Amino acid sequence: MVLALVAGCASNGLAPVGNVQRPAPDFSLPALNGGQIELAKFRGKVVVLDFWATWCTGCLEALPHLQSIASDADMAQRGLVMLAVNEEEKPQIIRPLVDGMHFTLNIARDADGSEGRAYSVFSLPTTIVVGRDGMVKAVINGWAAGTARQIDEAVSRALAAPIR
Repeated sequence: MVLALVAGCASNGLAPVGNVQRPAPDFSLPALNGGQIELAKFRGKVVVLDFWATWCTGCLEALPHLQSIASDADMAQRGLVMLAVNEEEKPQIIRPLVDGMHFTLNIARDADGSEGRAYSVFSLPTTIVVGRDGMVKAVINGWAAGTARQIDEAVSRALAAPIR
């Protein structure tokens, strides 16, 4: 018997999944604009990780909302960091989309998908909220009506949590 797991674009799944309240796996990934993005450098901040790809319709619908969160000066001042983690695509595929949509998000490249696997990402988009304590606070799969609200609520809860 052969068992195959196929990762795909989840455009209609709203339910948070497991692995909440576990430590967020640390990583150092190349940034699309050069240098490295290291999760450990953001300890004490709320970090939103969005795992995405250019071929994923739900991802392309989610990215403008995530860009608006990343551009919110009040949230940034309160300690929010947004990282869009592209899954297994080359810069020459990613850059035209990012430039064409005028995104200023921090884009990290998970070239071999290892960080996606470390975070148990099996469909795209997957949005993960990491609290100031380095613990995963929410995992949201897919993009559909209501997902933006779900992400906003998870971010608000994480930003309002007491700093320990």
